[in-house]
Amino acid sequence: MNLKIKKVIDEIERTKNKIAELQVLLPELERKRIDMENTEIIKLVRSAEISTAALPAFLESLKNHKNPVPTFATQPVAIQPVISDDSGSLATDIEEYDDEYPNDEDNIDTPSLPED
Repeated sequence: MNLKIKKVIDEIERTKNKIAELQVLLPELERKRIDMENTEIIKLVRSAEISTAALPAFLESLKNHKNPVPTFATQPVAIQPVISDDSGSLATDIEEYDDEYPNDEDNIDTPSLPED
């Protein structure tokens, strides 16, 4: 038999053996990954200090894409609007800028584009 063909046949056998070994190893690695993920999830849930009674409702709200409000949350914070002046109007701010930036007609450095 040709030596090159023999080398290819040997390489095929080694590859088949390696595939068989990896097929045995793969389920074990997947099991380990799942165990590690479950352990991480348990640690996260425990660190959130959610009561066991509130946990099912919290998880259901996550499942339904709602914004979950954990039972351990503090009082809500009120958002205060920012008002620019004492009158409560933002229009005066805009008017102030009108004087600082004149029309484009006064701008000498603006290049004109050729018309098509």
